[in-house]
Amino acid sequence: MHQLFPKKFKAFRVGPLPANAINKALGTELEVADVWVSKACHAHIAIDHPQDYPIIKAHIIDIIREPTMVGQDPAHGRNFYLVKRIVDEEGKEFGMIALGLEVSSFGTYNVRSAYRISQESVTTRRLKGSLTSLIVT
Repeated sequence: MHQLFPKKFKAFRVGPLPANAINKALGTELEVADVWVSKACHAHIAIDHPQDYPIIKAHIIDIIREPTMVGQDPAHGRNFYLVKRIVDEEGKEFGMIALGLEVSSFGTYNVRSAYRISQESVTTRRLKGSLTSLIVT
């Protein structure tokens, strides 16, 4: 029998979202709650972003707990992004995590996707106003 998501893609808890800092930066009213990566999301990151998977998996907790930028894309108003510069073998890159804005029925935020983005993408998003610096307190 074929498994949709192999056992190696396990759900895991990341820890608390820095909601207060995100609220200040975005003008939102997010609740403090834990962030989780579901089994399906874990598989999505590994399968849809295979080149990014090793570096994102190694840094996903740091990106979520201590992001340096936060933003929203007008086309995806129910989500927000957390961004942090991470170092990989090719030099410095940014890791981006997309999360839902609402607390789930389980009382958590769920990661929707995670992948690397370029400095050019960060600059473009900042110029458009969809990404801003964040100071986590």
